[in-house]
Amino acid sequence: MEARAAARAGGRRAANGGAAGGRSRSEAGPPRRKRFIDYPRYGKTGIRRWLPSIKQILAMILFFLASLMGLAALAYAMVKVPDPNANTTYQSNIYYYSDGVTEIGRTGQVNRQNVTVDQIPKHVQKAVIAAENRSFYSDSGVSPKGLLRAGVTMVKGGDTQGGSTITQQYVKNTYLTQERTFKRKFSEIFIALKVDRQMRKDDILVGYLNTAFYGRNAYGIQAAAQAYYGKNVGDLNVAEGAYLATLLNAPGIYDVIEFPGQLEKVKGRWAYALDGMVKEGWLTKAERDTLQFPMPIKPKPAANKAGQAGYLMKVTDQYLKANNVIPDAELARGGFKIVTTFDKAKQDAAVAAVNDELRADLKPERESDRYVRTGLASMVPGDGAVVALYGGADFVQQEFNDAVRRDVQAGSTFKLFTLATALRTGGADGKPIGPDSMYNGDSKIPIKMRNGQNYKDPQTGKDVLTPNEGDTMYGNISITRAMEKSANTVFLQLAADVGPENVKKAAIDAGLPPTLDDFVTTPLVTLGVTQPSAMDMAEAYATFAARGLHAEPYFVKDITHDGSKVDLPKHKTEQIFDKNVADTVNQVMRRVVDNPPLNDGTGREAKALNRPVAGKTGTTDSNLSAWFVGYTPNLATSVALFREDPNTHRHLSLKGLGGGDESVHGGGIPTKLWTAYMKSALQGMPSTDFSLPGEKFDNKDRATSPPPTTAPPTTRAPSTPPPTSSAPPTTPPATTTAPGGGSHGSSGDPGGGGNTGKPTNTGKPTNTESGGPGGPGGPGSRGGANGFIIGGRSSGG
Repeated sequence: MEARAAARAGGRRAANGGAAGGRSRSEAGPPRRKRFIDYPRYGKTGIRRWLPSIKQILAMILFFLASLMGLAALAYAMVKVPDPNANTTYQSNIYYYSDGVTEIGRTGQVNRQNVTVDQIPKHVQKAVIAAENRSFYSDSGVSPKGLLRAGVTMVKGGDTQGGSTITQQYVKNTYLTQERTFKRKFSEIFIALKVDRQMRKDDILVGYLNTAFYGRNAYGIQAAAQAYYGKNVGDLNVAEGAYLATLLNAPGIYDVIEFPGQLEKVKGRWAYALDGMVKEGWLTKAERDTLQFPMPIKPKPAANKAGQAGYLMKVTDQYLKANNVIPDAELARGGFKIVTTFDKAKQDAAVAAVNDELRADLKPERESDRYVRTGLASMVPGDGAVVALYGGADFVQQEFNDAVRRDVQAGSTFKLFTLATALRTGGADGKPIGPDSMYNGDSKIPIKMRNGQNYKDPQTGKDVLTPNEGDTMYGNISITRAMEKSANTVFLQLAADVGPENVKKAAIDAGLPPTLDDFVTTPLVTLGVTQPSAMDMAEAYATFAARGLHAEPYFVKDITHDGSKVDLPKHKTEQIFDKNVADTVNQVMRRVVDNPPLNDGTGREAKALNRPVAGKTGTTDSNLSAWFVGYTPNLATSVALFREDPNTHRHLSLKGLGGGDESVHGGGIPTKLWTAYMKSALQGMPSTDFSLPGEKFDNKDRATSPPPTTAPPTTRAPSTPPPTSSAPPTTPPATTTAPGGGSHGSSGDPGGGGNTGKPTNTGKPTNTESGGPGGPGGPGSRGGANGFIIGGRSSGG
């Protein structure tokens, strides 16, 4: 019995975790000592052993926050407010020609004049606070919410933001630099916290207003008031103060005179500042409703930018801004050495050509010789380097750059794009079109659209009957011959055959901006009713000089700052047109200059260059502009000639220029000027011929019948199909504009600010070197690179 009881007792101990005849678990030894950090967790198995407990997680969070607060306290104690003068030294930017040695010019001294808080009207102070930092008087100098919002915006790919309070911006302007680094931002935050404790809010505000950059080389609110409104800061009204407050968000870019395309965006920011004043109780709703946007005055050019220097430096700055190479404020602080693409010898050649071929024959006492303007742009095909740019006689006297303004109609220089379209796409019926294709060249013939209907004026419903120059009746002629003589009717019909929207696409593919004023999608597009700049046309024609390879223009070769290189955008090139198409275009355009044995092409004056040249003349009706755009395989150059009223900016006729009685055509002064420039610019460069097309666009079955007395449908029967084009996807065409209808101009980029001007006369659509009346006119077009208001529009040349 005792043995059985002992066995049962031993079994119970075993069941309780002990061994038969041994101790239980509680009796296995002394208790296990508790660890300071119980990890991996004791008594847990599987994945739970490795997962931290809630208490451990909370402890880690508290430890992290305590460490962060400790580090912040340490940083706050260690960071000192530096000498406010230690980092406010400003230097000049130096601009060089392409050799990197010859100086173009440099920026002047910093424009700054400090004022006291009592000299700044309260409504100007409040406008700045409403626009920049509405919690300024209540915050601690740093806005965590603003920093978080800025970070989220940048992560989403929005505009770069600083998330800074007025105090932070004052600290950055006064004690630090403009560099965008974590170290600078870190220092800015802690210095701002200290400054907010050490200084009165009003002192911080006036310090910020005296150090902020407003564009136009103006530092401080007083300099800005003078630069934008020609008055002292104490004389600014509410609307003007709000505009200056708006500039702080994007100085330079928000200058609506220099960048008129930003006007609507600036007005929105301006309204935001005023609405903020109403919300904060600083402005009544009734007063707010009466305010109109206050357009600033024209910028005053600096004396150190006389001659060509100002044009070259300004277009360089605009290129840097447009490509986000250097922030405005940092560029204004200076210290940059900028090597441009401008070639000193070629730039001098451009000035000499204008002086010798144009200005030497002008006499101020002759009305027709006054207010003459010339734009010249020259760039390297296939590369994009802009080697010369003539924007006017003197930047100090005339700051608007005539080489980049977009309010001068191009005339018949547009016919090249119609030819390129025909070679690229063929006709609507699927038949190819080549340089030997025959068209009816008689004057004032109806133009057949793809639907078989005549092209009609949408206002009158009548057929549009455009004349050739002198009402010349050419009969059935080839496209090449029509290009030599700039026959309007042939290219109007050709544009209708290939589709005006395709002509517009070809022009855009070659390099023209899609936002040009009057970029119509009717047959009139071929007559150059739109208004590109001389720079735009040089870029587009250079695409064909490079056998269809488009290169975006660039103006800067190299930049250094304190010995370190600044990154520049890569030079963008793209094969837009098939080489065979481009080669064929080049052969046709050569005939405009050299077409033996007749030697009667409109651009024959360029033959004096004594090397292979291709190009096209352009003249608008009423003789409002005259062009020659030409190229060799080495260089593409565009020359635009026009006159304008200096007060209204209305374009004036060139007729009688230089004392003559006749109109000025593209084949006259512009071609002679172009040739004089190119002779000098091409010195030392090899005389290279254009490549012959590998596949000809022949028309074996040409029409040879005598000219009909009535206008028949176009006769053409080309036999060899053009090669497949390598063009990019189609750019959506602009809304069709009726003949003679005015339209709003584009903002213009880069270059030239300007006046808004005043409404001018009602324009009539004009024609080309083949002058004569066009369709009925509509209101004068408004716009252009300089914000001008221009009357009338032309169609060809």
